[in-house]
Amino acid sequence: MSDERQTLSPYSTFIAGLCRFGLQSIGRVTVSGLEDLPQEGPLIVAANHMSNADPPFIGGWLSPALGRRPTFLAKESLFSGPLGILIRSLGAQPVKAGGSDISAYRVAKGILDEAGVVAILPEGTRAFDGVMAEPKPGVSMLATRTGTPVLPVGISGTDDLIAREQVLPNIGSRIILRVGRPFTLSIPKGAHRRAALAAADEEMMRRIAALVEPRHRGRWEPWPEQ
Repeated sequence: MSDERQTLSPYSTFIAGLCRFGLQSIGRVTVSGLEDLPQEGPLIVAANHMSNADPPFIGGWLSPALGRRPTFLAKESLFSGPLGILIRSLGAQPVKAGGSDISAYRVAKGILDEAGVVAILPEGTRAFDGVMAEPKPGVSMLATRTGTPVLPVGISGTDDLIAREQVLPNIGSRIILRVGRPFTLSIPKGAHRRAALAAADEEMMRRIAALVEPRHRGRWEPWPEQ
């Protein structure tokens, strides 16, 4: 078992601090919901995807709050240039884009089997026009097959901070990270598997939508507060 998946190393602590410093230097940051997060056991972090700033935003604040480093599953195209160096330092692992790569499932399950944390952006790519898109298949299957709790994370405003095809940030943009409560997804006994996974995807995206600003929600009606 990897110690890095159970504790936060000095290197990971430094990288998380660097991410926080960098984002707070260029944006107006608001973060909430970091209290009483699971400090042990497998966990799937599921967040919406607005911009390339999302992984450092998540890793910078969630790593110290969880006391361990989430492993990001990110598409291969991101692992080049300065961005690639940054996301590798955050513990990211490359997977094929498109949502059907069985190797991504195996990588994620292996991490969860070691009681680690996997961070996934279910949409698979940055949202167009800042509106949440449909999820790619895989996250709900992983959650239901392994019984792993899902931690929903809502990100708002990073599309303003660093827009698509933009290199320099818009200094002073307001960015928001809201963390919800862990929940579990399951397939009812006797249910049609494809329909049950679609319903699980719907619940997951609606729980994320409840944590983002209204302009980002698109068709996703916020999941009612429990």
